[in-house]
Amino acid sequence: MSTAERILDTALRLFNEAGTAAVSTNHIANALGISPGNLYYHFRNKEAIIRALFEQLFARWDAAYNLPSQSTPSLADLQGMVRITFTTSWEYRFIYRELIALLRRDAHLQQRWTAVRERGFTDFRQLISSFVAAGVLRTPGDAAAVTRLAEVCWLIAEFWLASVEVRGETVGPAQIEQGVTLMQHVLSPYMLAPPG
Repeated sequence: MSTAERILDTALRLFNEAGTAAVSTNHIANALGISPGNLYYHFRNKEAIIRALFEQLFARWDAAYNLPSQSTPSLADLQGMVRITFTTSWEYRFIYRELIALLRRDAHLQQRWTAVRERGFTDFRQLISSFVAAGVLRTPGDAAAVTRLAEVCWLIAEFWLASVEVRGETVGPAQIEQGVTLMQHVLSPYMLAPPG
């Protein structure tokens, strides 16, 4: 693992544990046992580290929501996408806890998030079309209905774990499963029996 990757892994762990405001680049360097100068060689400041972690998250989304090209999409593929949504949210939980503040502080990050979110809505429509064509889902209706469904799914994905923490609960596997169940509940009116 490269030094840059180790910096990002350590920063992610510290940000998840304590939040970005409480963690400085010196904390990250100390936790890694490297000098601040070595850290700055790879990332000029904490904002650059945060941006890189957002880019990691975006790459995880891209990988998770690609359907296998060599086979017909299945109900298991859909359920896997729902599950990975919440496990990834938990792995990058500092982002979801601090999303509004992070985006307000960094105009570049705001633009990237908005662009990725807009692309996500387009991809969601394509995913729905693929699952409809495969006989996994029934058509939600017109384009406006698909957009509304995308919006609801996106809201659950962005804010479910934060809502659990706001209630004072500790997020763990049970709460992640609740999020999966909630998302599946939203999608269930459109699910058909798996093709067989």
